[in-house]
Amino acid sequence: MPRKQIWSGAVLAAVAASSLTGCSLKASDGTPQSFAQLSALSAPAAIQAADRAVDAHPSAKVHTVLTTATASETSDVTAVFDEHPTVQGTLVEGAGGPSTGGAQSSPAIPIQYADGVMYMKMGAIPQMAAQMDGKPWLKMDLRAMAQDPNTASFGTDVLENTSPSKGLTVLAAAKDLHVVGAEQHGGVQTMHYAGSVNGADATDPNIAGHNGLTQEDADVVGDALGQGVVTKLGYDLWLNAKGQPVAMTFTETTPAGDMTGEIDYSAWGTEAAVTPIPDNQSADFVAMVKSEEAAQGSQDAGRATPSSPASSDGSSTPSSPSAPSTPSSPSTPSTPSTPSTPSVPGTPTPTGTSSSSSTNSTTSSSTTSSSTTSSSSASSSAPSSTSTPGA
Repeated sequence: MPRKQIWSGAVLAAVAASSLTGCSLKASDGTPQSFAQLSALSAPAAIQAADRAVDAHPSAKVHTVLTTATASETSDVTAVFDEHPTVQGTLVEGAGGPSTGGAQSSPAIPIQYADGVMYMKMGAIPQMAAQMDGKPWLKMDLRAMAQDPNTASFGTDVLENTSPSKGLTVLAAAKDLHVVGAEQHGGVQTMHYAGSVNGADATDPNIAGHNGLTQEDADVVGDALGQGVVTKLGYDLWLNAKGQPVAMTFTETTPAGDMTGEIDYSAWGTEAAVTPIPDNQSADFVAMVKSEEAAQGSQDAGRATPSSPASSDGSSTPSSPSAPSTPSSPSTPSTPSTPSTPSVPGTPTPTGTSSSSSTNSTTSSSTTSSSTTSSSSASSSAPSSTSTPGA
């Protein structure tokens, strides 16, 4: 399934200010001028206004908590959602399920993303230190990783679950999209909207054109549903008076289990300053994977080779030692672990094709991208994808 950049996922059709239920919106960017104007909009018009509000000020502080029955992941980042997306912040893994209270099982891992490359500061984690040759940062070139099926969805989870674009697209596609009403959320006066899509919507030809959605948006919806693996994906959205997202929540239901997400936005317009990491301070994850794949291939070839003939003293020739297995970091319910891929913390994503209970006993899923706790697909027990993080 094609990987989608979440920051460009929701390209909603422009709607003239005069068509939005008769309310006059700001001529400059088509966003509400007051809470009264926002509350007068229909649900589809409010989603379109939110998309324009994000485009007008495409950066914010984002707090995300993703949870499945077996794992959770929390990220706190400052993110930019424009054509040059950046992310900087921290990621923490924990135990899943309500009974655990999301107990922390890993230290806070500094992360940053820019120019198609994700970095995770994992050199101090014991099970990663030896593989990283003493370098503090793990480098994941997402474009290079897309070429290898073992890593194609890794690393994108944080992006998936940080940008609001995916959630806005799914809501626009929802046939049951509706206004819940005015609410106080986190001390902010908001309008609350809700809607859901189901597995059949993944291949519904009528999604393109519904509420102004393009074919690219329909593809985003299909990916979010894991092309039908996710049986239901429901979103709730709270917008402030400017049409900016204050919070999103989602529940992804699959045969393997459920994943929930809580995403809070604040300080819209805040910039993320990402400092380049020099190559001598980072270990290349792609190179690590290729090394493991080569070692695994040699090991498999050795097992397939007929046993060596006995020596003159009757003993058989000792076989070559197999490559040592790579210690994995806490596995995540988003991308199935493979024997040849070093596993690193990731984030669950609201999508649906990556893992199931049959492919990873500790994960559930996540399709669009990658990382710690998904219930069906976007996304990564190795540095994955994210999440991204809808938005």
